[in-house]
Amino acid sequence: MRYKTNLLPAIFLLQTVMLSAQVQVSKEPMHKKVLQNKYIRLLDVWIQPGDTSLFHIHSTPSVFLVFTTTSGVSQINGADWKNDQYAKGQSWYRSFFRDTLVHRVGNTDTVPLHVTDVELLSTYRPGAQMNALPFSVLYENERVFAYQLTDSSFNHSLISNRGPMVAELVEGEDVMYYDVKRKKSTMIKAGKYLYIKPGSSFYLKAQGKEKMMLVLFEIK
Repeated sequence: MRYKTNLLPAIFLLQTVMLSAQVQVSKEPMHKKVLQNKYIRLLDVWIQPGDTSLFHIHSTPSVFLVFTTTSGVSQINGADWKNDQYAKGQSWYRSFFRDTLVHRVGNTDTVPLHVTDVELLSTYRPGAQMNALPFSVLYENERVFAYQLTDSSFNHSLISNRGPMVAELVEGEDVMYYDVKRKKSTMIKAGKYLYIKPGSSFYLKAQGKEKMMLVLFEIK
């Protein structure tokens, strides 16, 4: 009986330590917060070969985009490790509605794992009917359009009065973003991203003819 009595505080202490080791994903050291505004929080995730993130909590609707082809592992809190394979250009949405995820991620490859996690903090026009842009649609849901642009056919296509966007260049030569109202250009480089304010008037232009992949997220 004394053994069981002494064991209870130890179990409680262990549970407390495990709980305190869990952090919100935006506070996890390998998830660098590079941008936050009313609509999004953009986390740039780099995990080097042999490294593992801390246990962290996903509880906000998010879109993910993979920039590297990398082998890895992940572990949901309280479960066994499982093998993962990340592919360049892979993207998905998860609402985390009644589906909070607590996990950690490891890199078992010889190359870095690079992913972005765009947390969707607010809607733009909730309930409004929005049609997709004339680009290839990766997926669509109640929160976001995800487009994939893989050639220069989008060059100089004027886009105006849309929701906030995040343009992310997975591979290829620079893509130019040209703000028509401000008459200002910005280059998007491979592995980088650009936030586009709602209501902007702009066009995109691929700078080269080599294979490219640009993913464009539009918040509804």
